[in-house]
Amino acid sequence: MPQVTRIRSGHLTRRFSPALCLLLSAAVSSAAVAQANDHQGTWRIYYEPTRDRVQLSVEDYENGGRRHGQTSFGVRPAELRGLPLSQLSSYSGPARFQLVRDAGTFNFEGQLRDGRGSGSFTFAPDSRFPQQLSSRGYERPTMDQQFWLGLHDVGYAMLDELRAQGYERPSVDQLVVMGMHGANLEYMKSLSTAGYRVGNTHRLVTLRDHGVSHEFIGGLTDAGYKNLSLEDLQELRDHGVTPDFIASLRRFGFTDLTTDQLLEARDHGVTQSFVEDFRDLGYKDLALRDFVRLRDHGVSAGFARQQRSSNGGLVSVADLIRRRDRGDY
Repeated sequence: MPQVTRIRSGHLTRRFSPALCLLLSAAVSSAAVAQANDHQGTWRIYYEPTRDRVQLSVEDYENGGRRHGQTSFGVRPAELRGLPLSQLSSYSGPARFQLVRDAGTFNFEGQLRDGRGSGSFTFAPDSRFPQQLSSRGYERPTMDQQFWLGLHDVGYAMLDELRAQGYERPSVDQLVVMGMHGANLEYMKSLSTAGYRVGNTHRLVTLRDHGVSHEFIGGLTDAGYKNLSLEDLQELRDHGVTPDFIASLRRFGFTDLTTDQLLEARDHGVTQSFVEDFRDLGYKDLALRDFVRLRDHGVSAGFARQQRSSNGGLVSVADLIRRRDRGDY
């Protein structure tokens, strides 16, 4: 008789031949591999030597070929293991390289040609990652969550920075959202350097989405607007009050403006060209508030030019507004 192997499960004992045991083992191994390679897809890269950066775009597919998502982000050339700078800049041919993150490793294969390339990738999750998250007080991530945390480089350093800055501990889902929106370790540190510790991850994501960047804060600081609240920063950014806008008003002598005055001017469309057009007509000494009133009442430079022509000289702001309100042309 052939030799058999007995496997006890509960109160049942079943007998399997060695050949069947091998088949079962292979099936289990195949399932594990399939689970490990749950995320795979295609990639494209573009090397930007002047910025020392590689723009990496990945499009991942779940098992069965269903498209899952497309993501693009920048990495330093040194982060792509197995892809030396010489290959990035001038090489043409096949390439294999890796992007190693705390959550797992992305394995890339494909073709390169003079700083551009494309191919396919697979993701190998790091088996230690779920336990490391658990030891820091987080729930264990699903395979899908682990893939996205790896893709957006949400790793141990970011978790430790959240704790060091006194943030409320987010859920793993919230960590994924942070990564997707670019509210990452670099962004947190940039705000901290500028003197801001947000403390709430939802707020951090909102600020990132609204474009409150380290560069934006620095530009306002250089323009003399220091120690603004996060609410003021977001409002100024939402309304388009940028350092360039502030500089454009200063060219006409509008200095030491409050944030409310800046917002009013920007909201009412007092642009550099609007002011220049009136200055060219001879309106040299108008206050910023005058330009806001002109804009509010629909008094354009063209209308002011027509009124000057028919009046034989400049018409006051009050008269321009009055004539425009009553429908003069």
